[in-house]
Amino acid sequence: MNSNGDVKAGVLPAIPRILDIDLDFFVQPVVTNPEPGSRPCVEGHTVWAEDRAIDFLRENCGLVGRTPGILTEKHDALFYRWRGVIDSGVLAAPFHVTHLDAHADLGSGDLGYKYLMTSLLLRDHRERSHPDPPPGKVGVTEGNFLLFAIACRWISDLSYIYGDGGGSDELRFVMQGFNLESDSIQLACMSPKELSAMVSSPRGRPPSIEHLEPAVPYNSQNWRNFQADQPYDFVCLTRSPQYSPATADPLFEVIADLFIEPI
Repeated sequence: MNSNGDVKAGVLPAIPRILDIDLDFFVQPVVTNPEPGSRPCVEGHTVWAEDRAIDFLRENCGLVGRTPGILTEKHDALFYRWRGVIDSGVLAAPFHVTHLDAHADLGSGDLGYKYLMTSLLLRDHRERSHPDPPPGKVGVTEGNFLLFAIACRWISDLSYIYGDGGGSDELRFVMQGFNLESDSIQLACMSPKELSAMVSSPRGRPPSIEHLEPAVPYNSQNWRNFQADQPYDFVCLTRSPQYSPATADPLFEVIADLFIEPI
């Protein structure tokens, strides 16, 4: 597949490239504490003008014509859609992800990382794509779906491109060496007791680790500094209604119409 949506039968790129767009990338100010079941107020938020957004996607992201892709309403749904197209052979893992979003979606803001690090990582990685947290535990959410995709070893490397007001929202416990300055994500499997001790005393003794997952190269940057150096093979677009006002909906439709051939 290439940026024009052409597909050669039986041939997939060695490392497919996915552009993952959240509509809230184009919204200011960033919504950090959404009201469940409601959308941000129109009066308090601005949305990029259509021409500006399309120019960015063409000039900075290199989009040309319609590319195979996925449309979702909420970002956690993308985890399950990726699982489906991987299982069907449409998408080969691992793949690169460029994540255009107001949020990193790496677990900051919920407790899903606890289930992931103390339970899910105990499974063989080929069995992690069906997470089933017990009652009272958090599984895949809009704010951590990339973390679960990394646990499944679907992602080869990740670039987080944030809009104005975004960024700096990575979760320390999932970075390599538990260091927010690291240029890699590396998930660590450990017991609930060890994780609890690390969370309650971040500067205490290093935790006892069951095993480390493969490191995933990671970088983050403001949109003004971003320029894609290769074309994308898939484009994913999410509306995220709790994080984008209704005035952003026309932009969603324009991006979908210009750049995405749903699979």
